[in-house]
Amino acid sequence: MQQYDLVALRSFITVVDAGSFNQAAQLLSASTAAISRRVSGLESALGVRLLNRTTRSIDLTESGQQFYHDIINVLSSLEEAQERIQQGRKIIKGTLRIACGLSFGTNCLSPILPNFMKQHPELEVQLRLDDQVTDLVAESIDVALRIGVLKDSSLVATRISEIPFTFCASPAYLAQHGIPQVPEDLISHNCLRYNAIGTGSNYDFCRDGIQQQVNISGSLSANNGQVLRDAAINDVGITLLPNFIGRQAIADGRLQVILADYAPQTYCLYAVKLSRKYTPAKVTALIDYLKASFADLSDN
Repeated sequence: MQQYDLVALRSFITVVDAGSFNQAAQLLSASTAAISRRVSGLESALGVRLLNRTTRSIDLTESGQQFYHDIINVLSSLEEAQERIQQGRKIIKGTLRIACGLSFGTNCLSPILPNFMKQHPELEVQLRLDDQVTDLVAESIDVALRIGVLKDSSLVATRISEIPFTFCASPAYLAQHGIPQVPEDLISHNCLRYNAIGTGSNYDFCRDGIQQQVNISGSLSANNGQVLRDAAINDVGITLLPNFIGRQAIADGRLQVILADYAPQTYCLYAVKLSRKYTPAKVTALIDYLKASFADLSDN
């Protein structure tokens, strides 16, 4: 049997997952030429072409597709074996890649992450803060923290905590345009929309167990709550904010709570990971830590 090593196999898998040699090189901290040589060497050892290469894209050949699905299970088993050994020794080490939204990362995750790292000093944490939905495979992310509804069925979501949301606006805006008394009043207001959780042009409410939906419109939508908070503080309109973003501005009077008797739809914080038979010890440790640290988010 021809010889090839795990480095070549990992390079091949990463190229397929990332969709390009350049991206794979970045993920593996190697040059594009080195990744290309590894994959070419693997093809030579196997005696088959695994990838069809063009200037714009790469595609798996029929043999490549079969080899990819076979070998990824082997590599996963090796990773699981390593994790089991580490778990048995109660030492968590390696690299843990976390993706998180910018606002939640700076307001909530950043203050509690150092203590987690002190508990696991042999673990290297790589944190990516981005308000775009991260591709866990392409970016080699172990855990992504997301608020809202999970749409990708190939991922596994663990509920961490509820995230309370509050409707609010600046006192000056409300003095000029009036204070909404019922959800339907929002139709005539400039509503600043938080599109990261997929609310679109509707707001859902609940009062006394009765669900309501109101169509809204406005001059600003954003996938970052701090942008909406600042616009609301500056009298642009009414917005729906997670409490961890709006709490301080409400406390110091820059924003005023409205429609307090009508509970907006509840959203949750999830830890999202790839669907695998065995969850690495480092991922389990982080999820357990997040559950304990954010147990009181729903009360704030």
